[in-house]
Amino acid sequence: EPVPTEVKKNTSETLKVIALVNSDTILSKYEYALFLRDELTEKSMKFEGVLRQKESQLRADMEKLQRDAPTLTQFEGQNRQQKLIKAQENLQLKQEEYSRKLMVIEQDYNRDIHNAINEYLERYCADKPYEMVLSNSDLGIIRWADKSLDITNDVLEGLNAEYEQKQLDEVVIDSETK
Repeated sequence: EPVPTEVKKNTSETLKVIALVNSDTILSKYEYALFLRDELTEKSMKFEGVLRQKESQLRADMEKLQRDAPTLTQFEGQNRQQKLIKAQENLQLKQEEYSRKLMVIEQDYNRDIHNAINEYLERYCADKPYEMVLSNSDLGIIRWADKSLDITNDVLEGLNAEYEQKQLDEVVIDSETK
C-alpha cells in the first residue's frame, strides 16, 4: 500500500494528550525510593559484615591448622582439614543465600516503588487531560519530546509530599499507641 502523504485530522474526536516522566529523576529524588535504596544498602552491608567475619574466622582456622600440622597425627590433621572444607562450603552457601535474599528484597522494593508511582499517577491524572504517561530515562527510547510534556517535577513533588505525609501519619500513630 502507498504511504499517505498527509495526515487527516478527525475533528469528531478530541486530541489525545501524552505526558512524560523521567524515571531516572524520579528514582534519584523520590524520598521513598531513596529510603528503600538506603535500606537495601544497609542490609547488603550487614550481610557483607557477617560474611567477612565468617571468612576471617575460616582464614584464622586455616592458619592455625598450618601451625599445628607438625604436631598433629594424620587422623587429627585430616579431621580438621575436613572441617575446614565443610566450613568453606558453608560459607559459599551463605554467600549464595544472601545474594538471593538481596535480589528478592530488591525486586520487592522495585515493585513497591513502581506501584507507588503508578497509584500516584492514577490520582494525579484523574483531573488532567492525559490519556497516557510515558516513562523516559536518560538512555531511554524516547529520543526527543517537547519539554511541555514533561510532568516529572510535578509528579516528584506530589510523590514526596504523599510520602512525607505518610511518615508523619505513622509518627502520630506510633506516639498515640505509646
